[in-house]
Amino acid sequence: MQKSVGILCLLVLILSFTSCEKDSVKNIETITYGSSFGFCTGYCKTDLVVGNEKLIFSKSKNGENPDRKTCTSTITLTEFNTIRDLVELDKVAKLPKTIGCPDCADGGAEWISINTGAKDYKVVFEYGRAPKELAAIVARLRELKETFANCN
Repeated sequence: MQKSVGILCLLVLILSFTSCEKDSVKNIETITYGSSFGFCTGYCKTDLVVGNEKLIFSKSKNGENPDRKTCTSTITLTEFNTIRDLVELDKVAKLPKTIGCPDCADGGAEWISINTGAKDYKVVFEYGRAPKELAAIVARLRELKETFANCN
């Protein structure tokens, strides 16, 4: 009888750990992609927030007067889900927060931030050198960013 109670307690303990909801791609609320260049003139920092059926693009200048410009657009829920499916959250979670030497010698920096509601995952890397775990999503986000080329 005591052995049965011990096995039952062990089983309950194991099930309690496996029933915890882990972050998954379907939990992603927003994906933010950005780039910046420390030693530049003009609009040196950009951000693109991709959320459920909405895109928010902003750009700003360096210095005391950042002169921020923001433009918005919509995307379909299907497109958002397609973008979200490019994220391999388990691999992103294992990446270091900073890869290489972003914006060293004004080489620029890029980043991606993924918000699941429960947790944020942000990775900053050298401009144009996305880690292989982020290559597909970064390529798609760059395409979306280009749709805002006329944001004034």
